[in-house]
Amino acid sequence: MITALAACGQRSMTCYLLLSVVFVAVLAAYGGGLGNRFGLAEIAMLATATWVLTVLLAQAMSRRGYRGPAEVLLRRLTYGAPVTASRR
Repeated sequence: MITALAACGQRSMTCYLLLSVVFVAVLAAYGGGLGNRFGLAEIAMLATATWVLTVLLAQAMSRRGYRGPAEVLLRRLTYGAPVTASRR
């Protein structure tokens, strides 16, 4: 469990954005529109299930050695394209 949470922390921007996209897609009026139909218990269950799946996804990415796509994009925008052997 600790390694899964650590993997999520290393991909925190990706996990945060994934949670946000799921919640908007499901709950917002311009998305799925279920926010008005669900009660507090259903929203809490959705949030918990989404968080658990996000942590498991982060752990799977960590085991395969992948960084989160949001972290890769931020690094590329900050430092530019990675240097390859042909560019040296």
